Amino acid sequence: MSEQTILIVEDDVTIARFVELELRHAGFSVVIAGEGPTAIEALDASPIDLVILDLMLPGIDGLDVARHIRKKGSVIPILMLTARAETHDVVSGFDAGADDYLRKPFEIPELLSRVRALLKRAAGSQTQSAYEASGVRIDPERRSATLGEVTLDLTAKEFDLLAYLVANAGRVISRDEILSAVWGAQHSTDSNVIEVFVCHLRNKIDDRDNRIIQTIRGVGYFFARG
Repeated sequence: MSEQTILIVEDDVTIARFVELELRHAGFSVVIAGEGPTAIEALDASPIDLVILDLMLPGIDGLDVARHIRKKGSVIPILMLTARAETHDVVSGFDAGADDYLRKPFEIPELLSRVRALLKRAAGSQTQSAYEASGVRIDPERRSATLGEVTLDLTAKEFDLLAYLVANAGRVISRDEILSAVWGAQHSTDSNVIEVFVCHLRNKIDDRDNRIIQTIRGVGYFFARG
């Protein structure tokens, strides 16, 4: 297997250098950018397998960098670093295209665990076949979802959640299971974040009656097979 390359976008030189050394020690190749425009140039200049992206950057912030990546159609995994952990801040990061987030300060073992999980998920999505439930069709390889003949406009995290619900259609899925599968094992994301994203998905798949994505009180959610 060829060496995977990670782009660190972090304006704090000390943090960037520390993370770089740990990633190199773990066997990754590393590129560093201290600001948004430099990060965009780095992404255009060479193949990058994953981006570790600080939310607070001078000039173009992390949200704008993430949006730029997604507007180009790239599905490269984005791990966002943030000192903010309120629900609306987390949702903003996911809506911009982040696949996961890690709160500062963080421990290196957790960072490496998140990085490996995102890379593994990205590799796995390229070999899975399409599947469908209640008229929603998921294509993991292209990371696209359609409702009938209409392609759904989804953020990266909305796609991950919808794909997991469709893949597990016909059974009740607990909130803890969703957090683990979609947001990462032992993730600290508040369950309110799940509810926000479920609400987004209901609007996008025209599920006004909540018949497709059903809330099972005190447990989790049920996606109807159709």
